[in-house]
Amino acid sequence: MITGFNTDVEYEGRVYHVQTEDKGSQNPVVESLVYSGGEIVGSRRVSYVELVQSSEASEEEVLRRMEGQHQTLIREIRSGRFDPEGPRPYGSLIVSNQSLDEVVLSFLARESAAGRIRIEVTGQEALEEGSKPPLRVRVVAETSNRPVPGARVALKMISTLDRSQDLFCGETDPEGWVEAVLDLPVLQNGRAAILCQAEVGDSSAETQHLLRKREASPGT
Repeated sequence: MITGFNTDVEYEGRVYHVQTEDKGSQNPVVESLVYSGGEIVGSRRVSYVELVQSSEASEEEVLRRMEGQHQTLIREIRSGRFDPEGPRPYGSLIVSNQSLDEVVLSFLARESAAGRIRIEVTGQEALEEGSKPPLRVRVVAETSNRPVPGARVALKMISTLDRSQDLFCGETDPEGWVEAVLDLPVLQNGRAAILCQAEVGDSSAETQHLLRKREASPGT
């Protein structure tokens, strides 16, 4: 079973919590739950039994599916899908005396201010227990792919054995990059992953990257 995703999303003054987890190879399902005010207001369960039965089965692929489903629900929350009053109809926020050009410019301004972001990580292939790998993290706008400066980036280690461990915190430069050198411990048992979270304004994103077990030295 792979460690899941947990994200708080604010929409119209209401905070929603999105939780996505893998139910394990014995029950190959990616399950996402949406909470608001302590109650479940939405859920999504997607089977990956066909993946388990194929030669493409891997933790990385399951993790990719988990992240995709998690981010889809976050986008749906921000679109108003879980609003108690229902999604707002198209044009509900447009002032009637605006010209078409003004409407388009207003829309683009809102998208720019509250645009969704994406995380790109370079160097994750070097993530191994007991190592000090350098990582480069870039935050970009999801739709335009433009760099996002001033985004807060946090790196944590999460494992099946203990609470999460903070490893790094910093901000992206004008090109959207931030660099970190991690000091990764050796785990005697269990599995671990590096959780990368980015925030800027009301937008957030996260990714997980599995931590490889340290290879045993010859003769041990």
